[in-house]
Amino acid sequence: MKKQIYATPVLMTAALASIIAASLSCGKTTPVKSTDAANASGTDKTSAAATGQSATSTATNWTTPAKLAATDAAPAPTLSQTNVAPAPAALTTPELAPTAPAVKPAAKIVEMPATVPVAPKKFYSDDYATTEKQAHAMRHVGSGSDDYFIRLRAGYQHTYHGDNNDTWYAGLKFYAHPDDLRARAEKNAWFIPDADVEFSHQALAKPDESAHPGSAQGLNLRASFFWPWVHWTTRVLAKENCVCPYAQPLEFTFGPTMNFGFDYLFEDNRTRFARYFGARLAINRDAFVEYTLGATDGLNGTRQQALAELPFYVTRDRQVRYVFRGLWNRGDHSKADLLQAGVFLEMPLGLLAHPRQWGDLIPFVK
Repeated sequence: MKKQIYATPVLMTAALASIIAASLSCGKTTPVKSTDAANASGTDKTSAAATGQSATSTATNWTTPAKLAATDAAPAPTLSQTNVAPAPAALTTPELAPTAPAVKPAAKIVEMPATVPVAPKKFYSDDYATTEKQAHAMRHVGSGSDDYFIRLRAGYQHTYHGDNNDTWYAGLKFYAHPDDLRARAEKNAWFIPDADVEFSHQALAKPDESAHPGSAQGLNLRASFFWPWVHWTTRVLAKENCVCPYAQPLEFTFGPTMNFGFDYLFEDNRTRFARYFGARLAINRDAFVEYTLGATDGLNGTRQQALAELPFYVTRDRQVRYVFRGLWNRGDHSKADLLQAGVFLEMPLGLLAHPRQWGDLIPFVK
């Protein structure tokens, strides 16, 4: 009877120990199992439960070293493939490799003009193409520099010297603006003048002692020299794309001037010498007003002379222009003054060889 009483606790203790061992084996093996490993080995939890395996067999399988090693090693590659972050080698590719930030150049500020520039209208027709060489030849015939050029001058002139005489005017005028020579002369540049020489047919004053005072046709040769010592500019009258020669930035120059030459009358076949000295105010070189003192052989006394040349129409290339010229020459009060006024057309010699440009001779036509 006592053996049975002692045997019952022993059996209960052994049964309890096996149950605890089985529960411990299930607790260790369950977390490491994965769905992929179960599928790969062909086992199924539901089928294992249906077979009714006992806790003792489960404990036996867990205690076998070979099975435990196979069970623990199987999930390792699955976890490394599904949970491990992307390989760091991808960060070393040129696309993902960090680069030094590029240094941006400083922004350049461009100031826009106050008014939008307007392109000038066409000066030449579409079917006439001129090269720079042709244009240079047209402007400066017989000259290798832009500082020297010749123009034809023709027009109408009215002369008063105690009478009224209308006649045609025609001549050649040579201009010299030696800016390059002044630049080379440096500090001695103020010695170098602008110059022009004109040879023309016009009405001239007869000598005061002539039996029939007045004016008659003849030839005139004048050489003028001007030293532009004082300069200043203004934009008061500036206007874009305008044919008026004064609707642009104006440069005024002032300085001494001198002119001399000869007058030749056809009717008395005599040559007279003229010489005058004074001051000139020039505007963009094309226009000027001057006052001089001097004498002309055949005209009595010291003469005061005022001369003005004012262009009133200039083409866009500044080669063809219309000029008003006025002269007042005053001597003794007992003798008549000499007054001249005329309107002239100036153009380069090369224009005569290009009929397609003769339309430029018509003023104020765009």
